[in-house]
Amino acid sequence: MTALLRDLTARGLVSVPSPKRPSRPLGKNALYRVLTNPYYAGVIRYKGAHHPGAHEPIVEPALFDQVQSLLKVRNAYATRHVQHAHHLKGLLHCGSCGSRMLLDFATNPRGTTYAYFVCSGRAAKKTTCTRRAVPVQVAERLVEDSYANITISEADYQHLAAEVDAAFDERGAGRDHEFADLTTNRARLEAESDKLLAAHFADAIDLPTLKRHQDRIRAGLADIEHRLREHDEQQIGGRAFLHDSLRLLTDAHHAYAHSDDGNRRLANQAFYTRLEITEDEQLRPRLAEPFATIVHEVTGGKEAKREHSTSSDVACSRKTLWVGPEGLEPPTSTV
Repeated sequence: MTALLRDLTARGLVSVPSPKRPSRPLGKNALYRVLTNPYYAGVIRYKGAHHPGAHEPIVEPALFDQVQSLLKVRNAYATRHVQHAHHLKGLLHCGSCGSRMLLDFATNPRGTTYAYFVCSGRAAKKTTCTRRAVPVQVAERLVEDSYANITISEADYQHLAAEVDAAFDERGAGRDHEFADLTTNRARLEAESDKLLAAHFADAIDLPTLKRHQDRIRAGLADIEHRLREHDEQQIGGRAFLHDSLRLLTDAHHAYAHSDDGNRRLANQAFYTRLEITEDEQLRPRLAEPFATIVHEVTGGKEAKREHSTSSDVACSRKTLWVGPEGLEPPTSTV
């Protein structure tokens, strides 16, 4: 927000002057209100509800929704991402009892301080866990090495990208009829609206009747536009999301190894749902989707199922592997 505001101010963006207040550069709060106001996308807020407006939107609804998703991610990140003592703090779990592992420090008689991850269940005596503390360097190495195990080759990327395209093309072909029907109904409603307006100007119908029919038509058009946007998001957004996810995995290990602590933390939150360190100091990671399905597909399900299991089995139907029955919904956070 700060960088965006600085850029807009440099371009000359100022507030509208009033009789009592001259125009001036926007503040951060004012810019936030502009970015979150659905009026610019053709929607009116009234008593907490959103209603389609009669005015012409200056922002595409899909772009407005994308901005809201990004703002939510940024706000959540700003809320959660306080100054951590270590990028793995709060992300590791004990592989013996499942408790979260805490960052702790010990100082030897010579004054040298060492950092460790300790089981919170054992430390608080909430469990009977007896696992040893794990040196921070060991935890860092285990997590970094895990990215080498999930990195895919360029050949795997090309093969799976082709599968993604084939799955979306097959599903899209089955929805061509629905898309054509929506487009036809939109044209019909727009034509009906024009006829009603012409009838009102010719004094064939009164204003209340015109408004009643316009409200019906506007609601119908809003529903059609919503369903057409969903169609585009599933076909275009979902396809692009999977391609981006595949590309991330081709460079996962190198990118993680050369990232700063903040980006390593974000990567771990995006790629994994859980990171457990076992008693014999092995990492037992659980991959998030769609990375779990991709790794499962590359390895044939054997290594992925053993080393990167998810909370539920990965679907393996060729038709539904990439595209679910309702399409694929991209997440609100990305790496």
